[in-house]
Amino acid sequence: MVNPLTMFTSITLLALNLFITPLPATTGALPEPAVALRPGGPPSIRIAGKGSGDISAAEWDRVKEVDLVGCVAGAHIVDLHVCIKDCKGKDAGYRTKSATLTDGMRGMIKNLPQGTPFTVTVTVNDANGKAWEVPPAHFIWKG
Repeated sequence: MVNPLTMFTSITLLALNLFITPLPATTGALPEPAVALRPGGPPSIRIAGKGSGDISAAEWDRVKEVDLVGCVAGAHIVDLHVCIKDCKGKDAGYRTKSATLTDGMRGMIKNLPQGTPFTVTVTVNDANGKAWEVPPAHFIWKG
């Protein structure tokens, strides 16, 4: 048989512990998944906040630079290539040594017929000069 005094003591200590233990400070926001807390991650290219898909003329007009996500700290673009297939099926495009889109790149994409695919390829180095592989991003011009 259970001793009533032991049972009463256990319940009292449990209740006191609930009132004494401080509550965690919360801001109302839900915690992010653990994946988001890992440094790096799968590196990828972003244009207008997108990693691929349709790009409208309004979105393209707002874009000044190609963004990187999921890269190591200090990663930066050292070669940017915007490429299309010409009417003979050969690669055509523009290159630059930074993340900034050139006037030639901007004009080439703006002059594409709707539905034309284009690819953005980058070479990325970290702060120590080590090269990192970033997969190309494929987009469709919607005009």
